[in-house]
Amino acid sequence: MTATQNTSAISTDNTLKTLLCHAVAANRSEQKTLALVVPKIVSLQPAFFCDLARSWRQLRDQLGIAPKTILRIDYCTAEAGLDWIRSIRRRFDLYRCLRAFQRQGLSDSISLTNCLVISRPAESSESVVLGISEPGATLPKWVKPAQMSLPGNS
Repeated sequence: MTATQNTSAISTDNTLKTLLCHAVAANRSEQKTLALVVPKIVSLQPAFFCDLARSWRQLRDQLGIAPKTILRIDYCTAEAGLDWIRSIRRRFDLYRCLRAFQRQGLSDSISLTNCLVISRPAESSESVVLGISEPGATLPKWVKPAQMSLPGNS
């Protein structure tokens, strides 16, 4: 059996909605920001963020969350701003995502920022905050980490 037969792809109908449900619960009831801790070898592409935005739109409707409530993603790294080559690469990736949001009409549902510190959710905010971080990044006390693992590496 090959490695691809042992794994399942992230499906926008279940996995992303589950992640988003946890993010909403952490923001609203716990006053924490859920942060997906992604291994450094994983590169999240614009298609992932676009699928996340589409899943957010569906979930927002299902949960009765105001249509103007956006999913704000704080993408943080331990080296943000310090390693200029990685910083340029990260800005280019951010630009690609923002262009994909515009092309697919998703800009009103999602925002993506490159940051040093993951934001704390605000009680009366018109956004739900989801953090994305690399292992080794220092996370504030209001962040609830969700470790992403790869098959065979857990």
